[in-house]
Amino acid sequence: MLQRKISVSLILDEPIGRYCAPKSNADKAENSGSDVPPEEKYRQDPLDPKNIADSIEKLEALKETNNIKNNSIDVLEQALSILRHTESIISSIRRASVGMVSEDIEAQTMISSVEDTPKAVKEWLAATFTKQIFGRRQTMEPPKFRSIVQAVRASMYVDKITKKPSQTLLADRSPALLMLQSELNNWDIDIFKYDSLTNGQPFRGLFVETLRRYDLIKRFKINLYNLENFCALVEGGYNLHGNPYHNAIHGADILVTTHNLLTTTGFASWLTDLEILALLFSAMIHDVEHTGTTNNFHIQTGSTLSMLYNDRSVLENHHISTAYRYMEQADSNPFTQLSKDDFREMRGIVVEAVLGTDMSAHFTQIKNMQNALLNSTTVNRNAAMTLILHCADISHPTKSWPLHKKWTDNLMEEFFMQGDKETELGLPNSPLCSREETLVPESQVGFIDFIITPSMNLLGDMFDALLLLQHEESTNKKSGEFKKVFRPWDERLKVNRKRWKELSKPSEEPKQNGTAEEEQVEIKPEPEKKGETSDVVLSKVAEEEDRDISSANGDHPHSSTALATNLESETLLQSINDNTNQTPSLATDTDLTNRSTNANDPSISEKECNVQDDAKKEI
Repeated sequence: MLQRKISVSLILDEPIGRYCAPKSNADKAENSGSDVPPEEKYRQDPLDPKNIADSIEKLEALKETNNIKNNSIDVLEQALSILRHTESIISSIRRASVGMVSEDIEAQTMISSVEDTPKAVKEWLAATFTKQIFGRRQTMEPPKFRSIVQAVRASMYVDKITKKPSQTLLADRSPALLMLQSELNNWDIDIFKYDSLTNGQPFRGLFVETLRRYDLIKRFKINLYNLENFCALVEGGYNLHGNPYHNAIHGADILVTTHNLLTTTGFASWLTDLEILALLFSAMIHDVEHTGTTNNFHIQTGSTLSMLYNDRSVLENHHISTAYRYMEQADSNPFTQLSKDDFREMRGIVVEAVLGTDMSAHFTQIKNMQNALLNSTTVNRNAAMTLILHCADISHPTKSWPLHKKWTDNLMEEFFMQGDKETELGLPNSPLCSREETLVPESQVGFIDFIITPSMNLLGDMFDALLLLQHEESTNKKSGEFKKVFRPWDERLKVNRKRWKELSKPSEEPKQNGTAEEEQVEIKPEPEKKGETSDVVLSKVAEEEDRDISSANGDHPHSSTALATNLESETLLQSINDNTNQTPSLATDTDLTNRSTNANDPSISEKECNVQDDAKKEI
């Protein structure tokens, strides 16, 4: 029996006759006149789909003949298997590449056709959420695009979650620790206050307590000494460049938000222990060593990082690489007790989730999940976790107004600092990076309407669909008995949008504007047990806004009728992908490059909805 491994290069580069019985003299004479040298015949481009298809056809024909040496049939079977697998991979890569570019062009075309959105807001959306192709022009002819959703059967693994404060906390009863005990599950936790209580070292206590809530420290035998060292390195990395926005406070905020998305909705029960650990770890390190500038800035200036990562998700790749380099330092790997398989699986989740925070992938990610939810059994587990982290990353517009306003101010200052650097280098200002031209309220309204509301609606729909599927499979109960998840972000989004609308109007209402300005100065954390009361207040305030939005948009973004419109709006904006690493908008946490100079209302009009309907039908 022939005990030899066959590689693709072997099959493509060596004459097939080597594995066959010697040819007869007649056969040799018949082929002696061939003008094609053997090296040309067998050493053409091995990755050309046509050559692969030809090789498969020849091997299959050879298999049917009787001119094969004894015991060589297994070799042919292996060769055919390799070639078919290679052909499938190349075909998938080519389809995915064409689909990605087509979708970006399509989204740019649809956005430019929307009439009631200010030009500056359109420019910012396009610059932030579309993949820019450098060095060649893009045609504006939108090709057809079909999403490819990987079908993965959703597993049923219900995990035990402890929501109560840990009884084995560290001995000290510091104010920071007491705050975590009482407010970690509060959607509007004042992370700025917590950071000040920890003297700018938020992760050492926060990450440990978050892991304890899921009993993950015992489950994976996490080394607490190494974990503390690792968290110290992460804190130093976040604060390396002195960013106003992308710093350790932001990383801590996304970690807490990710935790609350899992516990508030009950979605943690859908995930395995290892998946929860990977997702929380991803949230903590997702922007470590952020430079305070966007991916596009790195590409345009030819930075060392852009050269290292070939202009592809520059910052996101850097964040992942940095975090794992930290673990290579002495006594800094908290996961030494994980098995090799668990460590590899966790790393795979982390890589995919953090790369998913690149806003240039926003619309591809959203569209794929929309298509997958048409049949919730086809939802990819990694795609679900990636969407959770992505939505957490851009979630500050879903927090209380004082928190959201402070985050927006910090992000705008970071954008302006990039604009100052661009001016010094003689580069044009990126969108929302001009101190003189940017109008914050208008861009924030556009961000909430086009990005945040559709994304959070889709996230809630994903939670509902997957938890319903789990409910039906595990209990065999009727779907009517299933309760949809609580969405704490809905009312906050309404209130914050209304505030920005008020601020975008001419200053004829100094009283209202003054109130908004006052609230940004002092952030008062909500008491833990007043969640219901604050929600009632938010609901009352939002009722007024419903009337305003209804008059502008026809339907409220969260109504059943408007949900489809929002999803279409998202699809409409769907290939506006940003080369930046930061979250989208002032209200985002990626690196957005931003310049917006419009005071018009970017709300979705009925006419725009019609444009979106037509566009979606065409897709």
